[in-house]
Amino acid sequence: MAMDDLQASTSGEARRYDVIVVGGGPAGLSAAETAAEGGARVAVLERQKEIGYPVHTSGGTWISDMRALGIPTDLFYPIRKVIFLSPRRQVQFDYAEPVCCVLDVRGLYQHLAGRAVAAGAEVHPNTPVEGPILEDGRVVGVIAKDHRNRAGEWRAPVVVDASGFSSTIITRAGVRTGFRRYGFGAEYDLYAPNYDPNSLYLIMGSQVAPSGYAWAFPRGKGRVRLGVGVLRPDVDADAREYLDAFTERLPSLAPAFVGASPIEYHTGLFPSEGVVPRFVESGLIATGDAAGHGSTLVGEGIRFAIYSGRMAGTVAGEAVRAGDPSAAFLARYDRQWRARFGREMEISYIVNQRIANWSDTQWDEGIELLRRLSPGQAAELLRGDYSVALLLGVLRRNPKLLRSGAKKFFDLALERLGRAAPVTEAEVLTPNA
Repeated sequence: MAMDDLQASTSGEARRYDVIVVGGGPAGLSAAETAAEGGARVAVLERQKEIGYPVHTSGGTWISDMRALGIPTDLFYPIRKVIFLSPRRQVQFDYAEPVCCVLDVRGLYQHLAGRAVAAGAEVHPNTPVEGPILEDGRVVGVIAKDHRNRAGEWRAPVVVDASGFSSTIITRAGVRTGFRRYGFGAEYDLYAPNYDPNSLYLIMGSQVAPSGYAWAFPRGKGRVRLGVGVLRPDVDADAREYLDAFTERLPSLAPAFVGASPIEYHTGLFPSEGVVPRFVESGLIATGDAAGHGSTLVGEGIRFAIYSGRMAGTVAGEAVRAGDPSAAFLARYDRQWRARFGREMEISYIVNQRIANWSDTQWDEGIELLRRLSPGQAAELLRGDYSVALLLGVLRRNPKLLRSGAKKFFDLALERLGRAAPVTEAEVLTPNA
């Protein structure tokens, strides 16, 4: 802490920065890093006493993205087998060259904090933010308590709301209301000596996770994350209850957890109503979960949070250098983000709405459709890496979809990808058409 900051904290004067980031998760830390790299004086205000605690996510993600984002290999565990289970079906995809992985979540967050600090940002743990400071309709800072529980003003031309599901600033500034539809997950991080360390499970059906799914994610050294997530208010089911009865409800996996014991217990909330309509305002940028910047397909948020945070921090730094924190200037972040991720998120949300309340029979049918895909196609779908070629490839392996209600979904998704004409049976049955 610089001497002038110490004097401000003891005198009651406002602390002043160029950019204040609310939240020390992946979005906030990434925003802090890029804003600081651009020359801005940045403070990250994190309400917890340490970065990366408590864990709120299972940490499943993709190796290509971790490499692109410069994440060290010792912070993710590669997966060679992905197994989908429904009540009466199973399909397994093998990857000699792993494409997905499970993160060391706490290690990743602290790595991102280190990068932000190295770029010049300050990180302030145990500094909960109570709300925004508004002047003439513009966000000009926040009210936060320090580690001695003293409330004070932190002022900056640009505030980045990376407060996650709570979306503290964007909601209290009146830009939007809170999330009404969300995923609620509960998870044990177990030491499980009899679990296959190469196998990742995604498990669907009313027996284990009504209106959601369960998962088993190995992360190396005998550790496995076993969790259940459900969608509220789609169902009233308690994910914690289903988690505690997991091996009783799915006895086929019980042998894998013989001798297992929890080391950690995690819970988390994930926005599941799509991207928020507005995530910039004068003096304010929202990023990560606070703006709905995660995929509702499987509730995946970390890689999108890092990408989104970096984009937000870059634009925040540009606004500071230009001396223009107006909504019109900050809207370039909105445009850049939607150009890169908008279609992907929209299609994932369409899928989410379609499958959220599937019956067990529909899940069995869905697994049968997956069985006809190549491992590469399955990975692209799970990653949400949609393209016209991928969707046509899925239809060619499952032509009966054209004679079902799924055709409307494919036509809609293809339209979002820039193709106006509906897909035809002749096109699907003639691969070179």
